[in-house]
Amino acid sequence: MKHDKAMKLFQYQKDKWVTYGDIVNSLKAVGADKCKILLLHTGITFGLPARELKRRDIAAILYDAITELGVETLCFPTFTFSFPNGEDYNVGQSRTRMGMINEYARKLPEAVRTMDPLMSFCVIGKEKGLANTKGTKSLGEGSFFDNLHHAEDVKIAFLGANIGDCFTYQHYVEERLRVPYRYDKEFTGKIINQEGSEKEETYTLYVKYRDVIPYTPPEFEEMLVKQGYLKKAELGNSLVSCFNEKDAYRETELRIRENVNYFLAEPYDTKPLVKEYSYGNVTTVQ
Repeated sequence: MKHDKAMKLFQYQKDKWVTYGDIVNSLKAVGADKCKILLLHTGITFGLPARELKRRDIAAILYDAITELGVETLCFPTFTFSFPNGEDYNVGQSRTRMGMINEYARKLPEAVRTMDPLMSFCVIGKEKGLANTKGTKSLGEGSFFDNLHHAEDVKIAFLGANIGDCFTYQHYVEERLRVPYRYDKEFTGKIINQEGSEKEETYTLYVKYRDVIPYTPPEFEEMLVKQGYLKKAELGNSLVSCFNEKDAYRETELRIRENVNYFLAEPYDTKPLVKEYSYGNVTTVQ
């Protein structure tokens, strides 16, 4: 549904608002409309939401703004990390904590969700086959990320979300390179499909050793902008940014090959590599 471009959504200064039109224009300014497949990381960080709008209203309106881009296929992270949290994964009902827009998209009747009980995605649009994952690796070969990497004309966008906080794609590259500061850990639980059938499954996540501290250095984002790979636009109190998947993979791989510790706060071998995993309230790739 299209809305009035002047609709006020978020107040970020006394007399300044982010409007519906600002959302659409900012996404277009960073080139998020120039692709066939768009993966979106989202956050509501632009300012104070308009008082007359409920949370679901805001999510629906922002989703409408995204659809105005005219991209054939939209993808949203709907991670639950169900098994690491000691929970079963219900494909149709398990909520995601990846943001209200993502949860709104997940519940749409046209959305198709992956069976992954750790790092699920929902896909809306032409290329629903992206949701057909193979094997039981949440990162690596057969995963949604792997499907995305082998697709054509893919972009990754951050709408009110910080790259340093949610560049989950980095972990897919790390798994492909088999970095020495992560290892395969198995998690077991039940998956309940759309028809209500249950099946016990074991999925593998490429987790970090206990004392390893992940870190995305600011100079990585600065380099991407300087080289023209990443486009950014200010929007209220936050930002919108976007880059090509192929550029994201190549530049991440290059930095790791040049310096295996590039995405760490300190060298991985400064402490013993202890295989210890913290269960409960898991929301990111540990």
